[in-house]
Amino acid sequence: MKKAFFILGITGLIIVACNKKSPEPATPDNDVTTAKDAVKSYEVSNDVFLMAALTRDTYTFTPFFGNTGITINKDTVAKVDSLIFTNAIGTDGYTRNGIIVIKYSASTLNAKYIRQPGFKCSVELYNYSINSTTVSASSIQITNTTPNGFNPNSTNLSWTAYYDNFTMNDGSRSVVISGTHTIKLLNTADPTVYNSTGNLPINWHNSYISVSGNSTASNNKGSFEITFNQPSTDYLYRNFRDCAPEGILKPGKHPFIKGLLYVKPSGKNTQIVDLGANTCDYNIKVTIDGITYQTDVL
Repeated sequence: MKKAFFILGITGLIIVACNKKSPEPATPDNDVTTAKDAVKSYEVSNDVFLMAALTRDTYTFTPFFGNTGITINKDTVAKVDSLIFTNAIGTDGYTRNGIIVIKYSASTLNAKYIRQPGFKCSVELYNYSINSTTVSASSIQITNTTPNGFNPNSTNLSWTAYYDNFTMNDGSRSVVISGTHTIKLLNTADPTVYNSTGNLPINWHNSYISVSGNSTASNNKGSFEITFNQPSTDYLYRNFRDCAPEGILKPGKHPFIKGLLYVKPSGKNTQIVDLGANTCDYNIKVTIDGITYQTDVL
């Protein structure tokens, strides 16, 4: 009897084992929202840097963002500039409202312009919006990090831009980033971009710039990290001279068209975000768990 019971017991285990269902394959993570938010936040924050640069220079209007509906006030005694938007339709197709204030009294070496070594400024945003998206920040600090007495033929102009709680909110979605970004004027040696005397404004229309620097961030889906594994080569790249994907309708819209960054959403695997190889478009490729998805960042 014991032997029969043992055999029956083994048989029952075999039957149960055979009837167990195989686990369903995991659904691939194809959500590229966070990757797109990362790229867009770097673009919008870099645009604020550029507006501060253009305002503090000797321009009387902002050539990337149009001149209708824009007022610039400069107080050279207090060392404060104000860039005021009133339904200003930019050449990038966006409508802006609000005020951007640039305070540069912390500069050293008698620097007054963003192109000069020693230049430092804080940037404050007041009721600033792009279309229906409000843009705010707890703090923005820009510093020219170029060595004093540099040779423009061998050294590029460079800056750091520190963003604390830089926030984009369209009413239903919010993206917040904090971090220090490094910006370089990659064609400083080009005399049509930067005059070697330093006495003329940078011609940003002809510029090539790089942006890198890690950030902590969050969106409606949770927190995430943005990192550059090789910032000297994988930086985000903008070509203001040659690339405007919608050149007729939006000649001032210049997306990042090259670069590689890594986005790590909390609790998920790292996403590899490839912005291309200098092709003038809005397309990015996002690789998640070995599967690559393509999308546009508009």
